[in-house]
Amino acid sequence: MNGLKKMKYIGLMIAATVLLGACGQSDSTNNQDSTNENASEFPLTLDNYTVSSEGAEFSAKDITYKSRPTSIVANNQGTAELLLQLGLGEDMVGVAALYGEGDKTVAEEFSNIPVLSKEYVGKELVVGANPDIVIGRGQLFASAEWGTGTVEELNELDIQTYIQATSTSEATFDDLYADIENLGNLFTVQEKAQKFSDDIQKRMDKLIETVPANQETINYAYIFDAEGTNVNIYSGSTDTYLNDSLSYMKLNNAFASATGEISVEALLEANPDVLLLVNYTGGRDPKESLADLKANEALSSLTAIKEDRIYTIDYNQFWSYGYQILSGMEELSTQVYTTN
Repeated sequence: MNGLKKMKYIGLMIAATVLLGACGQSDSTNNQDSTNENASEFPLTLDNYTVSSEGAEFSAKDITYKSRPTSIVANNQGTAELLLQLGLGEDMVGVAALYGEGDKTVAEEFSNIPVLSKEYVGKELVVGANPDIVIGRGQLFASAEWGTGTVEELNELDIQTYIQATSTSEATFDDLYADIENLGNLFTVQEKAQKFSDDIQKRMDKLIETVPANQETINYAYIFDAEGTNVNIYSGSTDTYLNDSLSYMKLNNAFASATGEISVEALLEANPDVLLLVNYTGGRDPKESLADLKANEALSSLTAIKEDRIYTIDYNQFWSYGYQILSGMEELSTQVYTTN
């Protein structure tokens, strides 16, 4: 299976059904007492999730951790970078799914993490790394060649799990704060977690300030690539974390309520103001896709093409379900709101 199909059908088109608890970013995270470093008591029980064997359906699950984990596998690049921001580099024994631009602020530490697979990683390699815990994107906790194994399968091998709340259905940007708080408690790094949450809050506040006053909502659609007259349009309807995050920039997913494949006809009917062209490792050069989009006569009536409003976004920044989305949004803001 090629990289595009893996991304589109394994990662992005998987539907999740779990309802997340509200995680207010001010009350639940930013008011946390910063003097609680190393204050976690074990056994520690956290609200988390399990997922069906194909990685599609989520269920809420309280998970009790007997002790602080000391060896971690992150099932994707963005999760590993989040853990590095919390100072957990020495605990990392494996990472996988390196599909996009990395965070330069932790690049040196990231280079020291053993790469189990540059693509999605299977259970055999995960177990072979001998971790205490596997952390990351929920859809990848599947019983499949590309999956780490289910929560239950890993637990049977005495390997604990933590699924990012941001990767589940109905997630919002506030769930990033919940993940950081939970991981801070689990790894007894509450002060680092609190500081990182505060930094994220400041970045989001600054980002919101870049949006022009009285800005009307701008509709967008995702394009994974284009070649000739073939266009891979992704609805993003299950990626509520992305949709909510971008709403802070007055950007609205034109297909947020769509189901199934999105046809060219549907794209023409929706006529979004902006197209977001996804760049991912192993995919087609976005410059080539961009050229084919502009040359496609069937798409010539699209507002985004006529007004040259096609912007390239990085896969890791947007689909790691972590803090990296802020970098992507900051870059996107300079393109969308060029007059500011």
